[in-house]
Amino acid sequence: MAKAKWEDVEALATPFFDAGEMPERGDLIERAYQVDASDDVIDALDTLRGHPIQSLAQLKELLTANGVLV
Repeated sequence: MAKAKWEDVEALATPFFDAGEMPERGDLIERAYQVDASDDVIDALDTLRGHPIQSLAQLKELLTANGVLV
């Protein structure tokens, strides 16, 4: 599997956190399709579990632990 750039994931996820939301995997994937994100970003997000994500830092930590970021 190719790996996603953190900058691409961050740009997609930031609006959720700026609005005070805690998105789940499905929210992020839905947004990725809406903005026509790369397959690498969608595949990276698909590795997340269905729990609310509290911050960009936590999102990066989860994706790094899953080995899906460049």
